[in-house]
Amino acid sequence: MLALSLMLPTLGHADARLQDVMKRIAAGESITLATIGGSITTGYAAHPPRERGWAALLARSLGPKVKLVNAGVSGTDSAAGVQRLDKQVLDAAPDLVIVEFGVNDQWLDPSVRASSYEAILRKLLSARKPPAVVVLGLTQQGNQARDAVDLQLKLAAHYGLTSLDFGRWMQARVDAGQDRWAALYDEPVHPNATGHQRIALALAETLRSAAAGPTTPLPAPLFGRAHEFTRLLMGETLKPYQSHGFERGGEVHPEWTGQQPGWVSKADDAETSFLVYGSEIAVFHGESEHYRNLEARVDDGPWVTLRGQVPERKGYLGWHYSVVGRDIETTAHLLQVRVKRDEWAGSGRPASFLAVMSAGLYPAALRTSDFAREALPTRLIAPDDAKLRWVGRIADSGGGKLLAWSGSELRARFTGTQLGLSFKSAHWGSSHFTIEIDGQRHWLAAPGNAASDWKLREPLPPGEHTLRLVKRTEAPMAETVFLGLRLAEGGRLLDPPPARPLKLEFYGDSITAGACNGDIAEDQYEDLYPHDGTRAYGAVTAERLGADYVGIAVSGIGVTATWGELLMPQIWNRYAPRLDAAVAPPDPRTPDVVLLNLGQNDHGFPASKGQSIAADFGDRYLTFVRQLRGRYPKARLVLLMGGMSAPREQPAIPHAVQRAVQTLRAEGDTQVWSYRFEAFAWAHPRIDVHALMADELTRFLQTEVLK
Repeated sequence: MLALSLMLPTLGHADARLQDVMKRIAAGESITLATIGGSITTGYAAHPPRERGWAALLARSLGPKVKLVNAGVSGTDSAAGVQRLDKQVLDAAPDLVIVEFGVNDQWLDPSVRASSYEAILRKLLSARKPPAVVVLGLTQQGNQARDAVDLQLKLAAHYGLTSLDFGRWMQARVDAGQDRWAALYDEPVHPNATGHQRIALALAETLRSAAAGPTTPLPAPLFGRAHEFTRLLMGETLKPYQSHGFERGGEVHPEWTGQQPGWVSKADDAETSFLVYGSEIAVFHGESEHYRNLEARVDDGPWVTLRGQVPERKGYLGWHYSVVGRDIETTAHLLQVRVKRDEWAGSGRPASFLAVMSAGLYPAALRTSDFAREALPTRLIAPDDAKLRWVGRIADSGGGKLLAWSGSELRARFTGTQLGLSFKSAHWGSSHFTIEIDGQRHWLAAPGNAASDWKLREPLPPGEHTLRLVKRTEAPMAETVFLGLRLAEGGRLLDPPPARPLKLEFYGDSITAGACNGDIAEDQYEDLYPHDGTRAYGAVTAERLGADYVGIAVSGIGVTATWGELLMPQIWNRYAPRLDAAVAPPDPRTPDVVLLNLGQNDHGFPASKGQSIAADFGDRYLTFVRQLRGRYPKARLVLLMGGMSAPREQPAIPHAVQRAVQTLRAEGDTQVWSYRFEAFAWAHPRIDVHALMADELTRFLQTEVLK
């Protein structure tokens, strides 16, 4: 669906398609009518609902060959609706779709409802077989409130869609003395059987009077495209990577076809975590007078309360789309959910959630950076300025700093309201960077084979700011030369942030590099945006320990075998993973801990050809460990195993690691340890597995190595 959603086809005007559908109905042809909305679309308060609700009444009034697909689901708004649109509506290949979310969207976060409702319209209009679309604007009794409906009618006009403003249609009848609101409602929200009859009547009039229009292209969106690119995790796809106190269960939405139980707990200390993707992350949960509250956060963001305990939901279970993270980078994230410690602690009441809903899973063509490709008209500050702090193995190169290894980092402090960055490509493709300003993460891709200047799009507030620029693309995929930075007129560099008290240096393969750790499906190397070395286990461990991080890692590499052309002993001490790259002298600041994690490819590459690991793997591994010890005679040395399956499948790997530790210790080296990860993945580990690996390694370093 993502590829289809990218298309902007020339479409017939919605009314022209509607006129065609109405002609087919008049000719006695069969058509499929789909309706999508909340409880009013299900027919709630009409008896029986599915037979006497407005959707069923309308279908019958249009003729015997109109097949109805009713995708009404009580308590859902357009944010939940866009998540179920494909399976419950588009898979039925409807000829006509009526969209109703006026009442429930009134309670939806205003910053969400514009984008999510517009996404429903765009997904319908860009479908392989676009249906005619009608927007049904329903309000509560008395034509109030209208915020959501007015927004939906504005979108209908923007896309040239036929719409029915039922509140105004009904008010006109009331003003003419032909009807009264009280006849349509027994309570303020849901129309009764008479109300459903009036809605069906108004829709039938609207459909039969719709006029044809000219052919027009799909307009540009008014509220962005985030909700055109969604992902729904529920049932068996909603699996935590770690959990305490939650169990599968909780009430299931009775009207949502195919829905499975979510997660529920009565424990005060229950918490669970999930791997999620997108620029907006939301939790879909129940609301009841009998429930407890949850709270959730994305990555290290603020905790957001998910109101499950809603006293006004007396005798009626509701559902809510609660945004936990928004305007975040459109990549992989970690979502934490826990029972909130509040006045309901110890009550025994359940806290429950049903699904996780993501939006903004943009394909590469639609990703945008917070940096524009434009140079600030101010002086370039050279990268060797004494007030810039560099962390990592970084070389001087052509008037700049060569950033090859992932994790290579610049830190600075500055004043002013603008920031500009200048790069040129050194080798191969685009380098992706995480640029953290005052703790807020931004993303930038410096293109390959080109020089480029970049300017932060939005001005910064006046005053002092902190900057971290970190290369996240691994070295063999792209190298970039950083040429300098620019500040606003009058801005200046301040003394740099101090070096962190601890320094960790990691050597490894794709696991350590973070390859594929943000891929949403199978491992791939065509789009390197989601491959993020800053979120690999080593970088995360260093961050947790408040340490400087150096990462020397190459996908596919080993000590005796490689998927590429070079082995780690050939490039481990160079400024880049090339034989023509200079050997780097030892850093004046020796790392406190040096960590080595190799062996996956020594096993995996020959195994792919039906061969065994090299017979001399253990000897050559020990030789390389001695090389590391020779470069870092005073550092603590930790030999790691795992993250993927090789240590489980090939006994020669743990045997070689243990032999190396025993040999060095027998020679009097007391500063060497080994550690085997419990967390692992059969494919490349994603950031959830990296987080678990970092949990393990942080504990091990704190309790065994740094004590």
